[in-house]
Amino acid sequence: MHVLLTNDDGPLDDNSCPYMKYFVDEILTTTDWDLSIVVPNEQRSWIGKAHFAGKTLTTTYIYTRLSTSAPNANINSFEGPFKTSQPQFPQPEWQEWVLVNSTPAACADIGIHHVYSKKKGPIDLVLSGPNFGKNSSNLYILASGTVGAAMEAVTHGVKAIALSYAFNNLDHDFHILKEAAKISVKLIKKLYVQLQTMENVDIFSVNVPLIESLKLGSTKIHYAPILNNYWNSIYAPSDELNEHGQQQYMWNPDFKKVYKDGLADLTHTDSRVLLEEGISVTPLKASFNIVEPFSGEITLDDDESAENSHRFLITIPQEAYVYKPLLPDFSITTDISLLKNIPQDVKVFHYGEYEDIDIDLIGEKPSQYYIPSYIYRKALIRKHFLANTIQHYVAKHPESVLIQNVPQSYQLEVDYAEFLDDALDDAYELRDEIEAGGRTWILKPSMSDKGQGIRLFKTIDRLQEIFNSFEEGDSEDEDEVNETENGVIISQLRHFIVQEYKSRPLLLQNYDNKKFHLRTYVVCKGNLQVFVYKNILTLFAATEYHDPNDDNDEEQVSMDGHLTNTCLQETGNPLVVPFWKLEDTKFSEEQKKKVFDQVLETTKELYTAATSVDKMNFQPMDNAIEIFGIDFLVNEDYTVTLLEVNSYPDFKQTGDDLKGLIYELFDRVVKEVVSPLVTGTQSETTESTLVSVLSQ
Repeated sequence: MHVLLTNDDGPLDDNSCPYMKYFVDEILTTTDWDLSIVVPNEQRSWIGKAHFAGKTLTTTYIYTRLSTSAPNANINSFEGPFKTSQPQFPQPEWQEWVLVNSTPAACADIGIHHVYSKKKGPIDLVLSGPNFGKNSSNLYILASGTVGAAMEAVTHGVKAIALSYAFNNLDHDFHILKEAAKISVKLIKKLYVQLQTMENVDIFSVNVPLIESLKLGSTKIHYAPILNNYWNSIYAPSDELNEHGQQQYMWNPDFKKVYKDGLADLTHTDSRVLLEEGISVTPLKASFNIVEPFSGEITLDDDESAENSHRFLITIPQEAYVYKPLLPDFSITTDISLLKNIPQDVKVFHYGEYEDIDIDLIGEKPSQYYIPSYIYRKALIRKHFLANTIQHYVAKHPESVLIQNVPQSYQLEVDYAEFLDDALDDAYELRDEIEAGGRTWILKPSMSDKGQGIRLFKTIDRLQEIFNSFEEGDSEDEDEVNETENGVIISQLRHFIVQEYKSRPLLLQNYDNKKFHLRTYVVCKGNLQVFVYKNILTLFAATEYHDPNDDNDEEQVSMDGHLTNTCLQETGNPLVVPFWKLEDTKFSEEQKKKVFDQVLETTKELYTAATSVDKMNFQPMDNAIEIFGIDFLVNEDYTVTLLEVNSYPDFKQTGDDLKGLIYELFDRVVKEVVSPLVTGTQSETTESTLVSVLSQ
């Protein structure tokens, strides 16, 4: 393996580069690496990934022999410098060092492409360091020439490891430095293997503490993120002017403040690992990360009054999965006091939780205050209201697709488990159907979410056991929910629906025959336009599906493989796949199109039903929008079944890998729904992923 070693401390020196020789000797005596060394000709710390643009560079050469087998005063001695390579210092007795009159980044470039590549072949790995001092936290990493050289290597197609030694004093203990070198080489061997297999990692930044307890096998090594910290000014004005009468500013970084900030931050970071006398390893990409979801065109106008008259108020937590959607036409603020006195010429769109909405302001200033949720939408989001809405609608519209795509629902109102029998007397048709046997039924609490309380059963006795188990899960503190059993508190819910279980879902062999549902985002605007977001997500259950009707156990049906809520799969790696990227011989593009068309038609009929049947419990508003999450099951005959409607859907179920789909959704919503609603201007969109299905 051809390894290029560089640094930002320059050539060997007891004061400015005291650690590197131990590391070089460890490499030469314990590895078979072909080592090439290219370093700056003088100390170049705090220079980052800079180049001296326009400067012509030259090289000089020094030569060293092994010098760290025992403590001595000449560890950092060398022969040279010479203006050219000297053949009288042959390897392996002598190690050649090339000195470049430039920056660490330039050394990486010249080392990779020029000095040794033709003689020894291409570079496999660039090592930068060990640096004289730690490079933990963003303040030091962003300024570090050591890390800068590693970054430069990646821009030339070679992965790299930046190595830094954190010291507490300037007594360079021989034995500690020998141990640090031994640990560093062993760790680099391990990290190099990872770099070869991990496409998303370009660099490892390693920090080793030079402490008395440093010991291979006992000093802990931890992966850790970078501490996010800040400087005060790193310069201080001088009391004296220079000879030309100019003000002078002296180099004066407040290292003590940075250290104290690190002490105060107790989160797991590279700095915290060092403080706890461990070795930190931070995987990095050699790039600036774009702050999503900013994209699209920025327009400038001489008239700034229109822009200043539109405000976007955000009151969700900054750590929320979706915090700042793209807002090209709005001025963003997080100051909720804006609502206390909205200027007469200002319109505010308030993006926050339902509880944050100013209910009074909705009616007081309907043309100035816009909100992300309708106030009344129980007709859709509560399952027993939804059942009533659909039942009444299809009675008058027997041709509606809702008859085929929504299962018949039976309602139970149960305050306590002991009253289940009375509830079944009221729902006598359900009792008769269950007692007829031969089918599996699903129980759903009307108001719960995240799959809580959903159960399968086949007999009335088993249904009674389910309600008994709910009560057993109750505690004296009625706010406590039995999480381990995914239970509910009956006395707080009361309303349940029962449906015949759709036991023949479409199963795809490429996805281990796991049951899945489609998470479809539906956007409602004003009173009333309805759009379906084309980029549907497919959420899979954790385990393979088995038809409960094939199970001879009449008493208990396991929920394994039946619940597709990814929030219930916290211990695993939930499988979420974009609908249009599903790949299986049983699900062609034509069949996907058929399913999507059914989703569109069912959604259209659903909102038509809500606005015509239960106008009390679904009230669209001119100054509101809402994003609903609607779940559909795909059956083996490629028909769809409506499962439920969710307000304020849990976007983080999408996962980090597909986060871009959610940002695109918000981008479209802001440009095509919010902006036209607030500004009164129509968006110019030739092609959109928001498909209009209803306009009343």
